[in-house]
Amino acid sequence: MRSFVVSVFVLSLLVGGVVGGWAAINYFNPGAVGTPAHAGVVSNGHPETCTNVNFAVKARGEARRSVSLQAGDLLRGTFEAEGGFGAVDVLMRIVSPQGDEILASPKKTAYDFSLPAKLRGDYTFVFDNRYSLYTSKSVGLYYCIDRGGPAPVVTPFAPPPR
Repeated sequence: MRSFVVSVFVLSLLVGGVVGGWAAINYFNPGAVGTPAHAGVVSNGHPETCTNVNFAVKARGEARRSVSLQAGDLLRGTFEAEGGFGAVDVLMRIVSPQGDEILASPKKTAYDFSLPAKLRGDYTFVFDNRYSLYTSKSVGLYYCIDRGGPAPVVTPFAPPPR
């Protein structure tokens, strides 16, 4: 009987250690995404106008990133989420400088978006992982800004009149 109790105790310590280690690794270090798979499509062949950001979104939390846009700019982008166990997804919202939610994604592992800026100011990406009880997620956000405004007028060179 005594060996049975000791065996159950040791087994419960092992299971607790494995579960606790898995939870700690997923909560504190969910990994890294790198550049999302759709980055090439989003950049339209001009990666110099794009930004790649990697960050973690804690379980039961959210992460925010801001980008400054001018009226008439076009914001194109994609994100990918990794980490955790089971469904690897987050919600993304974009909030205008006035605080209005202007774009919301469903819970997804990857999502492409395009947004014309109507106002000048800071637009905020909100990545929401509040529904996940134990699993933090890594997010790779890749976005490009097409600066708006009138196209430059090119006039052919004409010699001065004589």
